[in-house]
Amino acid sequence: MSRIPFDDLPDCAVIRQPVVLAVTGYSKATLWNHIRDGKFPQPVQIGPRSIAWRVSDIRKLLASFTTKQSIDKNVAKATAVRQAKRALLAEGAAS
Repeated sequence: MSRIPFDDLPDCAVIRQPVVLAVTGYSKATLWNHIRDGKFPQPVQIGPRSIAWRVSDIRKLLASFTTKQSIDKNVAKATAVRQAKRALLAEGAAS
């Protein structure tokens, strides 16, 4: 599966929760609390048990409260955390 940078996605695309968390820097709990409180766009149903968010909705939200620099920092932080988890899992598997 190829990875496309968030900025290169078309507005009509949809993204799943892990991408939303990486782009916003939110935890799952914070994301769902903001959805419940009306501070975050509602997800759309893309399958019987699958939801996603419209890229256009997430871009509008991000533009309303952050700068691109903050987004880049959140993505870098999420990437570093993911890499650290993978390294720990690989280390554990090697033992």
